[in-house]
Amino acid sequence: MKKYLLLLFLPVAAACADMSGTDSRIGSLESRVTALEIQLDALNRNVESISALMEAGTIASVSESGGVWKITLSDGRELTLTQGSVGIGSIPVMSVDAEGYWMVDYGTGSQYILSGGNKVKATGADGFTPQFGVNEAGNWTVSYDGGNTFDEVKGPDGKPVSALPGGNAPEDPFFQSVSYEDGVFTLVLKNGTELTVPVVSGFKVVIEGARELQIFAAGETRNYPVTIEGASQTVITAPRGWNAALNDALLSITAPVSTKATLADTRTDVSILALSASGFAAVAKVKVALDDAPAVVNPTAAITGVMAARTSVSFSVVLSDASSWKYLVRESSAPAPSPEYVSESGLDGEGTSAIVTGLTEGTCYTIYVLPVNGAVLGTLAKADFMTLAAVISDYYQAWQDGKDIEIAGIKYNKATQGDGNLVVADVAATDLRALIHQKSGVFFLEQAEGAGFDIPSVTEITGDVVLLSRYADKPVTVRPTMNIKLKSGSLILKNLVYDMVNIDGGTNAVYAFNNAKSTADFTAWHFEGCRIANVSRAMLYANVATYGFKSVIVKDCDFQLKNTANIQLFNFYKSTVLHTYKELVFTDNVLYNASPVPVQIMNYDQNVSQTGSPWEGTLTVRNNIFYNCPSSNGYFKFWQLSSFEMKGNVFWAEQTADLASYCFILYSADQRADVLSIDGNIAYGLDSGKNWIIAHGNSTVKPDVNTIVKESDNPFKSFDAGTGAFEMNPGYETYGPARR
Repeated sequence: MKKYLLLLFLPVAAACADMSGTDSRIGSLESRVTALEIQLDALNRNVESISALMEAGTIASVSESGGVWKITLSDGRELTLTQGSVGIGSIPVMSVDAEGYWMVDYGTGSQYILSGGNKVKATGADGFTPQFGVNEAGNWTVSYDGGNTFDEVKGPDGKPVSALPGGNAPEDPFFQSVSYEDGVFTLVLKNGTELTVPVVSGFKVVIEGARELQIFAAGETRNYPVTIEGASQTVITAPRGWNAALNDALLSITAPVSTKATLADTRTDVSILALSASGFAAVAKVKVALDDAPAVVNPTAAITGVMAARTSVSFSVVLSDASSWKYLVRESSAPAPSPEYVSESGLDGEGTSAIVTGLTEGTCYTIYVLPVNGAVLGTLAKADFMTLAAVISDYYQAWQDGKDIEIAGIKYNKATQGDGNLVVADVAATDLRALIHQKSGVFFLEQAEGAGFDIPSVTEITGDVVLLSRYADKPVTVRPTMNIKLKSGSLILKNLVYDMVNIDGGTNAVYAFNNAKSTADFTAWHFEGCRIANVSRAMLYANVATYGFKSVIVKDCDFQLKNTANIQLFNFYKSTVLHTYKELVFTDNVLYNASPVPVQIMNYDQNVSQTGSPWEGTLTVRNNIFYNCPSSNGYFKFWQLSSFEMKGNVFWAEQTADLASYCFILYSADQRADVLSIDGNIAYGLDSGKNWIIAHGNSTVKPDVNTIVKESDNPFKSFDAGTGAFEMNPGYETYGPARR
């Protein structure tokens, strides 16, 4: 990259227009100054952007619209470059000498920009960027302190330098050209000087919360979250006397205890240098300085890297202002200990990590960590986790042995539900209705080779029914001919293939499930680890408006869509009691279709008035994959929620899909926007003119940022549109279902 630059900075016209008669339109000094000031934002943004590009190693992304270039550097900084042309008076032509100092020419020869009699660095630890202005007299002004104060610019003759148009000043382009091609961003200035910066998608090193100067007390420690992607190696540097370390995505910086200049630098940069596998470099910096005030002892701790096994857990600790730490692990149901108790009875922490053994399988625990500095006890840090449940291969035998079987977060066992029922299918259409129609019980299903289960006639659920395959690695197939009516009680399904191929539109088989003739709100309708195959029409049609579903949980399931038109999977239809829906969960699922066709997950008729209260319902949409199934009307359509979380999802469609997609619509005028927690989702594809939008335009609430920016790279290494099997590309492993 060339570092010796000649920069010509011209204010940029806001739009193309006929400039003839300008003097007659801007007839006063005041109006001419106002016209110039309109252009100053573009001028100063260009100055700042050029300065940043001079020291940038790589660029993460580039986009252009209407002559305005949006650039995101690999350290997360966002820049703007504006192209255009305008004629003004004495134009400041800026340059940077071979040693990196700013120079300026107002038409009478280059001279150094001076601040307090000293030359001004353009880059480096002491560098800062001049900011231009125009005063009421129409003369150039310049600021060296970020715009707080401005000094009038004087020429070699000691007189102010005018910024107003004079004579027939030509209109000159700001740049000769700006381009992005073959992975390289190129800026050619008016005099032919060229600046090139490589664009490396997926390569970044970003330090959060450290854009401004960070003032430290002597001996103080602070932690900053760090995002690093696409790096094969990182190097941390710190000023003399300062300590910096990178652990578990946290940059920990400790200021020196002494403020004497002979012992420590009092103001400079802490840097992270990241190197990609292909040899590119990116640098992120925190500018730090020492405060004169004495350090305050405030021990703090953060628990990271919690890894739970069946009977043990390991974790790491990041300490701030602490000389030691203690810890203990308790079941989460037990009372939380006090700092004094942990100090007296806790285990001594050694290094920055610990392992605890002897825990119970499938149990919720809490880690408590106490940071200590001498006699000062800090604030307890805590982290919850659950030990892994024992791997069960034969659910029926585990049940008979008294073990818990967890489905959608709820534990079932013989002690509370009674003996299990073992049912073996020996023909292709073994009658399942006879077992569950108007009955209760836990049914373990097994099938012989070539056999399966059928719902040959309308079946009513009026009790509590649990259906699951006996063997974890041999899910049975239920291929219903008719539907199931969810009248009261609960229906829980685990590890089943529910094949809707025969739900073909007969009088009672338009939908696999409905709530016809309901007598109460359905308590729980839960799916876990199921495969819903050949979905060409809605699964649920809730045709009784006065009863609802208290809990709907769909977890770790695959939906093989066969739709050629919009499908509404769970259609609550004309419900007037949506307030009875207390828990809606859709997590770790994969929905896929062979080609892009719209789909809705949860839907209702928004024209129907709602009754009842309170509105306590929650909706959780986390770590799902929506493959070739955008939503023209919103995946989730509801009236009012007390909380709505949408995180870690992958939205994907072929790049030729001429559809816009929306995540949700909420209709209530009383809906609070502060209950939305929507971030960390990624999207790819759709036609170039279509976007992945979070809230539909008809929604009464929307997040501050309402579009999911499309990924430039495909997040999938592979995806089988026939089976739903997938593999994520490096850097995208945390999105979509945790199962691989």
